[in-house]
Order: sequence, then structure tokens, then C-alpha cells
Amino acid sequence: MRFFFIISILFAFLLDCGSRFEKISPFSIPPQEFDLGNGIKAVFLPTELSFITSKGRILEFSIQDPFLSSAKGEQIVNYRKATFKIKDKILLECGSQSIESLGLESGALVLKGKLTGKNCETGYSIRFVSSSNSGLDWKVEISNPELNRTFIKFKSDGSESIYGLGEQFSHLNLKGKKPFLFSEEQGVGRGDQPITWGAELLEGAGGNEYSTYTPIPFFLTSRNRAFFFENSSYSVFDFEKDSEIAIEFRERGLNVKSWKATSPKEILKLYTSHTGRFPNLPDWAYGTWLGIQGGKSVVLEKIEEAKKAGNPISALWIQDWVGQRKTVFGSQLWWKWFPDENRYPDFKNFVKELNQNGIQVLGYINPMLATEGPLFEEAVKNHYLVKDKEGKDYIVQTAGFPAGLLDLTNPKTRIWIKNIIKQNLIGNGLSGWMADFGEWLPTDAVLFSKESSEIYHNRYPVEWARLNREAIQEAGKEGQIVFFTRAGYSYSNKYSTSFWAGDQMVSWGRHDGIVSSLIGILSGGMSGLTLNHSDIGGYTTIPSPIKDYFRSKELFLRWAELNVFSPVFRTHEGNRPAKNHQPYSDPDTIKEFARYGQIHLALKEYFKFLNKEASESGLPILRPLYLSYPEDNNTLDLQNQFLLGEDLLIIPVLEKGEDSVKGYLPKGEWEHVWTGKTFQGGVWIETPAPLGSPAIFLKKKGAWYEKLKSALSSFKRN
Repeated sequence: MRFFFIISILFAFLLDCGSRFEKISPFSIPPQEFDLGNGIKAVFLPTELSFITSKGRILEFSIQDPFLSSAKGEQIVNYRKATFKIKDKILLECGSQSIESLGLESGALVLKGKLTGKNCETGYSIRFVSSSNSGLDWKVEISNPELNRTFIKFKSDGSESIYGLGEQFSHLNLKGKKPFLFSEEQGVGRGDQPITWGAELLEGAGGNEYSTYTPIPFFLTSRNRAFFFENSSYSVFDFEKDSEIAIEFRERGLNVKSWKATSPKEILKLYTSHTGRFPNLPDWAYGTWLGIQGGKSVVLEKIEEAKKAGNPISALWIQDWVGQRKTVFGSQLWWKWFPDENRYPDFKNFVKELNQNGIQVLGYINPMLATEGPLFEEAVKNHYLVKDKEGKDYIVQTAGFPAGLLDLTNPKTRIWIKNIIKQNLIGNGLSGWMADFGEWLPTDAVLFSKESSEIYHNRYPVEWARLNREAIQEAGKEGQIVFFTRAGYSYSNKYSTSFWAGDQMVSWGRHDGIVSSLIGILSGGMSGLTLNHSDIGGYTTIPSPIKDYFRSKELFLRWAELNVFSPVFRTHEGNRPAKNHQPYSDPDTIKEFARYGQIHLALKEYFKFLNKEASESGLPILRPLYLSYPEDNNTLDLQNQFLLGEDLLIIPVLEKGEDSVKGYLPKGEWEHVWTGKTFQGGVWIETPAPLGSPAIFLKKKGAWYEKLKSALSSFKRN
């Protein structure tokens, strides 16, 4: 089981980027204009350097104050179970800036100067090049090799809303916020109380509003401009000031792609054309994925029970295919990556028989090996694991047992683990798996490639996804097998076949419960993660003397109701299955959950259309209203409702005990699915939403109106 000891997260100590800028020296460059080609020009004035495309301004630097600085720093890292508490000690600082020259060189605009400070001096250059798609590429180079911190800032304004930066689970609009980007365990609670306090007290793993598995250094704004940083170190994006955007990367230099467009949709198309897009799901993926554990007889019984109730089960997800162990955290798995024949006798035929009955089987794998068993021994013998500074295998302490981490920079390691995937997963007939973790690489690990683990850390989950995808391709199974990842970074959308939102609490929590799962999917969608879903009911289950966090029946059904409108409809028993309400807990739940599965399947044709659109354009399947209605100021901060494509609007119940919801309908005519009542858009409404009849609205003049109305009409409650 995707173990994830639940007390693990990173509380970073963020730098104030503004304090890194001291003064700018007078300069004598006259005002002038430069044509960069492709409809982009640069204008240099005594007050600013701006870049203007045919679609408007894309970038502006104030030159009355320094906009670039550099430093030498040393990170002080407290690492525990993929929770990283990071402080940065600045040793040298070049906070003063001079501009010495500005001119065209081979079609590029090159700005050069010096950065200085106490015992600190370096030359720098920034090279700006236009691209053919209303883009501006720029590269910052710092000449002093001793410096390993880069700080830059450019103009913004108070009306500029900001979206993206990967999966952000607490905030959709990031204006006024100061996120850090570092892939890690998201934490337990992340600000919801009292669990955050308890997790922090006991394990230092409560997390905070910016901790995330999948940070991505890309953001777009309501000025229809976007910025993507090709760097991979720990970074801080400071949007707190109205007048500026300040950014820090803990490495030397920056490599940036920026775009200007006429709409946020166009920006996502441009961004994903560069970074990649998710493939289409196979046809079987649109039914219910039943997540069960317990061995052959248990899972077959639960499948039969669900099917008798009419649930369109198309996949069985058995993460315990490798066996299960009990730890203080709950039910966890044996990380040995071959079938447990005691739990699932004759595993290959077991899978084959389910396939013949129309049910695909999915498993589980991660890039670690428990310190026992033949694969671990083979990995140690052949030096397939990351090392510590003494050259020994770096053994990390997980929630219940120690494990070694695969060194994905070693080509031989990659070949070895791909062969295991091809033989033990694909070879046994599995149609997919959870490709868990990826965020666990310690920042002081020694890699085969000799790369800095501080720089490689964020790239590790991307390489893990890439490796899984390569194994599928090498086996000739592209398009037939689906693996889903939770950790990622830049280019995850190029290699993963789907995502899930990780391990939320089994709670109604704002920062780490059902609410956060939706926000994470919406923000991820604005960052290229178009194909995403969450565990139905959440995952992290905790007994506590102050408050027990166990999944209730109401929470399970409301979460299932929400996930009807995500492309993958998958359950998870959680880390303490016996404490959680399950899809099989009572006859009423079995019946109601079957109905939700039927509604999800009824939307199959629409999901397939949206999946194809996502694979061709990079537009997410679940969309914040801002993406489709950017001109409407009421949509800027909406994060608790969403559009499924363009033609379905959902206002989910996300609070305990509620049977009505309040939400906003944008321009146009919207028909309430269950009552048939039509609303004129541009209004805030309150509407009944009893359990089983969520607030769903059809876009009356939408291309899919008739088909969706027909698909959903039979599920109306009397």
C-alpha cells in the first residue's frame, strides 16, 4: 500500500526575496527600442526595460531598483521520512546591480553588468530571444562559479491573479501568497487542527499550506502571460507584493520560457506543447476501479457483491499483490515487487481469469526496496541504491520499516528495475499500477551521476514516471496500461499516464481533506496535469486521544459523489481499513456506490472526448471557472466548484451535514440536472444538494447538452 507514514512533511523556512536586493548603480544607456523578431520588441527607458508582443506586454523590469542579485548559500536540512525542514544560510551576497551594456547580438537582446556586495562580485548577462509563438525565452548567467543562489524580480500589479505552480492544495489564486517549490510528503493536516499540531509535535510532519508532492515552476496570470523555469532546485515564488513578482532558485543562473496570449486556454496549449501531454486512457478505464485488499477470496467476494448491486466494475486495484504487513502506521505492503502467492495463489492465472470476466487488475510499485529479500540483496550487490557520503547504501526510515532508494541516475539500475516491471507486473498480466513515491531522495545523498542531489531531488519523481513509461513502451503495451503517480515536477505531464492527488486525510478539512483534493486537482490542471483524480474517501486515517480521524459514511459518499466527475473513479481503503467506512460496509452503501459508478460510466463518451482534447491541447478535464470565463471577475478566486469540460458545472457539497450549496453560475443559460430549472448566468445561487443529488448544471447551448441530459436523466431521484 502506498505507505506513507503519515507524519511527514516539509516545513521550509522561506527567504524574503526582497531583502536580497540592495541598490542599482547609475547607468548611461540612452532610451532605445529593439526589434527581436516574431512581433516582439524590447523598449529600454530610464525607468524600465519592457518586452512587448503583438498581444501585449509580457515582461517588465524596473531599472530604478535592482532586479537581479546572487549569493552563495548553504542549505541546512532536517530530513525525516520525506519531510524536509530547510533553512538557508547565506555566506556571500551580491545584492547591488549595475547595467553596463545592452544591445543585439545575433538576433538576441543581451544585457550585461555586474553584481557586487561585501566580499562578493560577479559579472552577469541576460539573453532574451523571441520565439515564433508569442514567446520570449530568457537566460540568466552568473559568471562567478562560487555563487549558487539566484534572485530576480519583475513588475506586477494588484489586479493580477496568479495560478499554477503544480498541485497547490490550499490556494488556487496565489496572488498575495509566497509558495516554496520542493517535492515532498505533503504533511498531515497542513493547517487543519488539531491534527497538524499533533503531527508536528510528535513527528515534525504537520506540513503547511504550500507543502506538496508535485510542485511545478510554471505559473500563468490574469494578464494572459505565463512563465516556466527550467531550473530544478528548491525555489520560492513571492507574490505577496502587489507591485512585483520575486523569485529565488537555489542554483546559479536561470533558464526561462515565457508566453503572452489572448486567453488562459491558449497559454496552456503553448505550455503543454513544450512540456508534453497525457495520453488517452484505455477504454476499460472509465468503469469503477475497486480498491480492495485481503487476498483472493476476499477480493472476489467484494467484486461479486458490487457487481450484483449493478456497479460497473472494470478494474480491481490490489496494492497488496506483493503481500501486506502491519506496522504502527497501519496496513502497509512488502516492498519486494513480486507476487505474494500465499495471498494470491497462482497469481498469473488469477489475473487472467479476471481479465476474461471483463475486469482488469492493477497493482503497486515504488522506487524503494525494503531491506530484506532477494531483490534488495541484488540491488546492494550491484550498487543500484543511492549512497550516503561515506559510500554506503543510504537506508531511509519509512513509517514502519527501513528501505533503500533506487539510484535512477545509474543506467544499470534503470534497466534492472524496468525488467522487474516488465516481468513481475506486466508479465503477470497487470493492466496498470500505482507508481508511488518519488519525493524521498535525501538532499545529501550521493548519486551515480555525481549530480547534486539538491538539484536532482525535484527531478527524481519525473524520472521515476519516465522509467515506468519506458517499461510499458518496451513491452509493447503503450495505450493499454495505466500507471498513476502522485509526486512530480516539470515534464511529469510528458511521462506519467495519469496522476492522483496523494494522501489526503479522511476528513472534511480545508487544507488536507476533501476540499484540498479538489483544489489540488484544479491547480494541477492549470499546470499541465490534465488527467487527475483523488482517492475516494481520502487515505490518511489516525486514531488520536484528542480526535479520531476515521472515515464516516457521509464523507465516503460525498467524496464518491464528487469523484463521479473525475476521469478515474477509484476507491482506497486507507491505511487503517477497519476504521474507515468502505464501499462494502453496508447494503445501503453498496447500493448507493453502485449508482455513482453507473453515473460515472454514463459519462464515458464525454470523458473520452475530454481526454482526447486534453491529449491534443493540454486543457484539463476538471477546470476552474476562471479558465473558461477569465473576463468574469467573480471567477478569479472560485476553488470549491468546477467545470467538467465546458458543458457541465458542478458545485459539490464539501462540508459535513450540509444538504444545500452556494455557488456561482457564469454567463449563459444553465439547467439544473435534477429539476430541469433554467438559470440565467452571472448570478450567485443557493440550491438543494441532498446526498445522491449533487448540484449539477448543464450548459444549455453547449455542444454536449443533449447527450449529457440524456445520459444523466435516468438517475433522477423521485
